[in-house]
Amino acid sequence: MSGSRAFLNGFLAGLLVFLLANLLAAHLHSDCGLPAVFGWDPCADDIARAGFPFIFFEEGGFVFRSIFNLPYLLLDLFLGFGMAVTTGWAVYRLRSRKSKTG
Repeated sequence: MSGSRAFLNGFLAGLLVFLLANLLAAHLHSDCGLPAVFGWDPCADDIARAGFPFIFFEEGGFVFRSIFNLPYLLLDLFLGFGMAVTTGWAVYRLRSRKSKTG
């Protein structure tokens, strides 16, 4: 496997893990789970939240409110991209070490 392919595989794996962590966090933080975030829930007066590790979106409630925090969204995107790059670099280093020893 070439170095750039190893990096790409690690990068995509890191991005996938971060995406799944965001979906899990949205499901656990929202009152009616992940369907509440997408607007598919049958619950009344629930609160939908999105973002990991920082909650950048919150909407709903008995007294309706809608909050969108752009700096938190950008920070989440930066952390997700950083995690993906770090994972890609780590896979690249492990593959290059493995190819040198065996």
